Amino acid sequence: MIKLIAFLKRKPGMTMEEFKKRWVEEHTKISARLPGLLGYRINIATERQEKGREPLFDGTAELWWNSIEEMEASFATEIGAAAGADGDAFTELRVHLYTEEFIVVPGPEQ
Repeated sequence: MIKLIAFLKRKPGMTMEEFKKRWVEEHTKISARLPGLLGYRINIATERQEKGREPLFDGTAELWWNSIEEMEASFATEIGAAAGADGDAFTELRVHLYTEEFIVVPGPEQ
């Protein structure tokens, strides 16, 4: 199993509320349809941050596939291209990190 963690920074002039609404309510109508996608979570930065510092990113996404090859094939589809273009429309920066997950303490079940 492979997990992509995406780090996103909103476009200049966009409020956090606008960013959250755009990502969670609109972008996911496309991105949740990526072929082979096994799981998808979005994490939006809260107002309260360590030592009052503004974080480098405004949110992260976690997306799972069975393999890097399946993930790459998913992004190579029409839906993948549309999701990428839509992501570019509301973000200034998107950084993808491909990871292998090691669960130390399991989180709450959804």
